[in-house]
Amino acid sequence: MPRTVERLPLMSMTPGTSRSLTVLRYGRAGARPKVYLQAAIHSNEFPGAMALAHLIPMLDRAQKAGRIKGEIVVVPHANPIGLSHVLMANHLGRYDFFGRDNFNRNYHDLAKPVAEKIGRKLTGDARRNVAMIRKAGLEALDEMIPSNEIQQLRLYLMKRSIDSDVVIDLHCDSQASMHHFISQRDWPAIADLSAQIGATAVMYNAPYPYTMTFSGCNGSWWSKLADRFPDKPIPQACQSSTIEYRGQSDVNDDLGAADAANLYKFLQRRGVISGNPGKLPRPLCAATPMEGMDVGYAPSEGVLVYKKREGTRVRKGETICEVFDPMSADPLNARTPIKASTDGVLFSRRPDGRLAWPGMVCFR
Repeated sequence: MPRTVERLPLMSMTPGTSRSLTVLRYGRAGARPKVYLQAAIHSNEFPGAMALAHLIPMLDRAQKAGRIKGEIVVVPHANPIGLSHVLMANHLGRYDFFGRDNFNRNYHDLAKPVAEKIGRKLTGDARRNVAMIRKAGLEALDEMIPSNEIQQLRLYLMKRSIDSDVVIDLHCDSQASMHHFISQRDWPAIADLSAQIGATAVMYNAPYPYTMTFSGCNGSWWSKLADRFPDKPIPQACQSSTIEYRGQSDVNDDLGAADAANLYKFLQRRGVISGNPGKLPRPLCAATPMEGMDVGYAPSEGVLVYKKREGTRVRKGETICEVFDPMSADPLNARTPIKASTDGVLFSRRPDGRLAWPGMVCFR
């Protein structure tokens, strides 16, 4: 059985324009486990798209050989809208030009409509409850009518992901080492993914994220329903997380092939694809709460100069970067240091030479 390819048309926002979303499906629809992977919901973040570009031929071969035992849904590039957002030779792709929405915010919270649909029908059987909740979630999405292109895109993505056992949303940072954002309730169950990809930092949110990101919408409704109906067995039936594949310029075949190999091994480890993934790599870190993350802010305007590379372990009080005033007659002595306030790994920073302004995030 070959893979299937969906090309889903998006409504046009201006005369004479049209776009579509490409979705690939492997395995048998309804088979378990189901894993959903997408890249570049922030449309100018291509390292994840490169990883999927290398993963797709591997999945094609696995499909042909009959090794796919579950269901795999792949969205190679999740934001065709943002692909057109090029302004003066600069590809933006993070915010919708029409409504100024962040493309990774404002996804639908299904907990309330699903609770209203099936609250009285929940049973003492966890498997039956999971099936009922997934069905009600898909029905709730089918009842929604989008009024513009970005709403339609969100619905397309959620309808293909919401009933998954695992959702992996691939992003990148400005300049960064590999890091992984998860829900508190998925640790340590998701630790095998963190270890397999070589994450240098793993941070967990509370089960109810304050911004309804794509990853958050797929995971948090299970937590909310479990807390709303504590007398009924409702497991955390979807492990949904965000992988930050280093920095925006880390787009090459060597990295893409290595990242794809790790995703493939994870799929094998979860039983979605048959075969031996080998020994799980030693984890590089444990998960820590998001609130424990040290964020360095620019204290003044100027130009950033870094003293530490991403992925470096630093100690409290060390200078991470400096801001210098390019208007100063003595710029080498017109520098303001920004220091680490705790020990840890510098996993994210801006590019050297970037203009900074008061309050701008310089590192994490």
